[in-house]
Amino acid sequence: MTLRLAAIAIACAVSVTTHAAIITDNFEGNSAPNYTVVNDGTPNGTSNFAFDYIAAGIPLAPRSASGERQGLRFTANDSAAAVDALTAFHNTAVGGSKYRLKVDVFMGFTGTAATTEHAHVGVGGNGTTFNQLFTPISGSGTYIAFTGDGGSGSDYRWYLDTANGGPTTVPNTDASYLGHGSNNTGAFYQSLFPAPPSTVAGSPGNIWTTLEIDVNAGVVSYYFNGQLAIQGPYTGSLNGKVSLGLADTFTSVDSGSVFALFDNLEVVPEPATGLLALVGLVGVAFAAKRCR
Repeated sequence: MTLRLAAIAIACAVSVTTHAAIITDNFEGNSAPNYTVVNDGTPNGTSNFAFDYIAAGIPLAPRSASGERQGLRFTANDSAAAVDALTAFHNTAVGGSKYRLKVDVFMGFTGTAATTEHAHVGVGGNGTTFNQLFTPISGSGTYIAFTGDGGSGSDYRWYLDTANGGPTTVPNTDASYLGHGSNNTGAFYQSLFPAPPSTVAGSPGNIWTTLEIDVNAGVVSYYFNGQLAIQGPYTGSLNGKVSLGLADTFTSVDSGSVFALFDNLEVVPEPATGLLALVGLVGVAFAAKRCR
């Protein structure tokens, strides 16, 4: 392979890697047919696709284009005073050992009473089991749960299915929390989400945050606004459905004033090993040319 041909091959490979997204959804329009919404059996919340959040007074998501205005909004435990969970699985199955999910999340709440709920974002799900951090612990694959009001002892907690080597809800003391802890009072989260602009320091309440989940050949990493928060090993594969959702693990009623809003969901494969091989070939070709 000549140096020129190798360079062309790499350019093509980079183009494919950059643009061949597995899932993209900016929620501008009703994409509900692309999802399966699962609840905990006591449905008492809502899932609103193409929700006009600009009209509701919420600022534009950080990765949205000018003129866009819609997202996916969840509420939970609106009136029944019962634990409630909703999970929306995208119907497209994601495979491979290396991929990355990215989504913008807005955790909204008003007041201070009955405001603690957990948004969930996950990968490798089975498409049928709802995500719930506590009472009961439920889920598949792996997901992260987080609050907007800092009202839980576990404001940041991740789940790993036993089928993937996990203890289901990973305890706060686990090394995967990277010394950050799981409470909003930790220095890492206080610095990441100062108040203002967040309503409560250490939690992304009433502000947008961009969440990323990176799956990389046995290691899963969770990022907020590009900052690594949690990283841990898993076994087997995390092939399956990606998910977005909201759960209220408490019986206090919020009357719909607490919600999770999602926008700009995308899942992209990480650079393939074939691309690295091509880079190696270029190096060989370049070295051979210099040795002539």
